Amino acid sequence: MNTKKTEYIPGQRNAADLQALSQTLLPFSKQLLGARGFVTIDILTKWTEIAGEDIALYSWPECIDFKRGEKNNGTLFLNVISGACALELQHREKFILEKINTYFGYNAVSKLKILQTSAPPSAPKEDISAPPAKKTLVTPQEETYINDLSREVSSPRLQELLRRLGEDVFTDNRKENKK
Repeated sequence: MNTKKTEYIPGQRNAADLQALSQTLLPFSKQLLGARGFVTIDILTKWTEIAGEDIALYSWPECIDFKRGEKNNGTLFLNVISGACALELQHREKFILEKINTYFGYNAVSKLKILQTSAPPSAPKEDISAPPAKKTLVTPQEETYINDLSREVSSPRLQELLRRLGEDVFTDNRKENKK
């Protein structure tokens, strides 16, 4: 066992001096965006957590504009990658605002301003406007069981939703059991 202690020499750096980039940038961004408050920082850094993966997949926040001297009822400027995504966000505006304000615990944002732009530099080149299809892992026996349970439902739409829900439950249970 090597118990040799390394001596600290001023002016020299070693592995103990290394830090994660996020530890360096987050305090800097808080200092830079301090006038805007924690709402702007959290919106920018935790967008996926706040909005959900399905919305964050094709949108990203740019900034929040508050009236002078206020920290509530702001306007969130959201970038989207296509007109179809912009239309989708328009239809879901109340839902998105509710999610944001629930996250912060007060009426931080009261309006969305949707901006259609090109994909962010970190986005993949293929079309990301639709979330990827979830792969189901259902055995034939489980599929028969699900179909038998949903057969008594008269509405074909509800029957299809119940069938998909059953497939998701079996798939999620199988994934949890593998962990």
